[in-house]
Amino acid sequence: MPKDLKKDTNADNAIAVVEPVNTIVIANEDLSGDFEQSDLLIPTIRQVQKTGELAELHAPGSWVLNQEELLSDGVTPIHLTVLTFRKFFAENIPFGDDKQARIAATLAEVREMDGTTEWINDEQPSFIPVGEATLLVEGKNEALFPFVYDDTDSDAPEFRFALARWTMRKTAFARAGRKIITEARIGLQDGLQWGKWELSTGKAEYMGNKWFVPVLNLTGKNDKKFAKWANELGR
Repeated sequence: MPKDLKKDTNADNAIAVVEPVNTIVIANEDLSGDFEQSDLLIPTIRQVQKTGELAELHAPGSWVLNQEELLSDGVTPIHLTVLTFRKFFAENIPFGDDKQARIAATLAEVREMDGTTEWINDEQPSFIPVGEATLLVEGKNEALFPFVYDDTDSDAPEFRFALARWTMRKTAFARAGRKIITEARIGLQDGLQWGKWELSTGKAEYMGNKWFVPVLNLTGKNDKKFAKWANELGR
């Protein structure tokens, strides 16, 4: 697999080119300053559970973009490419508590807040891992999927995509976030943009409680042309 999208090929041993922490590149000379992902208004994707505001608009188990556009009923998989992934830690606040959760970017910051990330003497960790992924999600609505990839080297029709952000907590992090981290370590070392993923819905049960969970599978590799195009969008 080529290593020229994010690598320094002039070095004897290719290394990743690291941007300043949390900053992004905006290729527009009319803007100046350091920009972060939080400066961008990127739609979110969410899975609909049995209760909550989304359950009033969509069927439980389905996936929606920006709380409005139905992406999937949960059975038909969503085709997507992961562009970036960020792990951080959020304070483990009990359900229904109005307290604002503290956020830690690193394990060192968790320790500075006297927090824990593991069970100790039957006590839950005070901080839990959270994953935040930036994705390219495939769709057809021209208004919501503005990025067009036209593979002129084949007879395939053009494909439309939207940038989206997916925040994974608890079960979602365990089932999807860790899968992304694992593939980044093992199968997608040249960059996440090489991976083709499918996202659907499964069910989990614990002590009589049932809920919907993400099912994320790596189904193949993107070609170099698409990976380069996706990488440019993700930066």
